[in-house]
Amino acid sequence: MRRVLVVEDEPLIRLAAIDALEDSRFTVLDAASADAAMDIIGEEAIHFLFTDIQTPGVHTGVDLAHAVHLRFPDAGIVVVSGRLTPADIQLPPNAQFVSKPYMFEHIVRRLRSIEP
Repeated sequence: MRRVLVVEDEPLIRLAAIDALEDSRFTVLDAASADAAMDIIGEEAIHFLFTDIQTPGVHTGVDLAHAVHLRFPDAGIVVVSGRLTPADIQLPPNAQFVSKPYMFEHIVRRLRSIEP
């Protein structure tokens, strides 16, 4: 199974994303911040990253996206934000941006579309 790392500081949104991805047969790892996710990618292999850009802590979702791209160059990356736009940030070349609000089915389709 393909592993997705979900990074979202809002617990209800994170749990809904986990449910949607698990229902779509992804294996899901999760974190409440990019800082915690940095620890996970140091210990676990992932195939996809789904992250909010703004999470508490030192690192942002953008920092995490670049770290995932360096460690797992073939990983699919989807970043979301309700405040920022793609013009506001610099993402790795393989990353996709989604504006909030979004539907979880849309995220699942995005991840499926970038699945190798």
